[in-house]
Amino acid sequence: MNQETFQIFLWVMSAVALVVFIALYFVKAGYGMFRTASWGISINNKLAWVLMEAPVFIVMFGLWGKSGVGFAVPVYFFFLLFQLHYLQRAFIFPFLLKGKSRMPVAIMAMGIVFNLLNGMMQAGGLFYFAPEGLYADGWAYLLKPHALLGIILFFAGMFVNLHSDYVIR
Repeated sequence: MNQETFQIFLWVMSAVALVVFIALYFVKAGYGMFRTASWGISINNKLAWVLMEAPVFIVMFGLWGKSGVGFAVPVYFFFLLFQLHYLQRAFIFPFLLKGKSRMPVAIMAMGIVFNLLNGMMQAGGLFYFAPEGLYADGWAYLLKPHALLGIILFFAGMFVNLHSDYVIR
């Protein structure tokens, strides 16, 4: 994939996100308390969560390894933050769920597709198509205001996410 194709990919994903955002005001997503038989075959919710969220963790890891960026800071640091989030979403969160709920395979499949594409977007922007020299400052980059703000927002978001999961359980 080249830079131009990657940009088109990002625009298409943005357009799809807008369509899905609007559609979800009219269609009840078929999981959780909105699950109905009309969404088709369902499987164990914990298994579905792992199968749905793990691909992005695996894709990101594979694309990082293939990229050759290695352990260069700050790229590696941002990679680790991403992996931390999906480690929790794919391999910890599902096993904290209570009950024996089920998830339709169709919903899980949509999640898998999204997560594969999400991994490609994130890896593309971080490892392959970042502007030349963007991260050349190494550790000093992480002290720039926008990087500090991003790191703070990441941890604030993760805290809100973990707390929300706790409240829901």
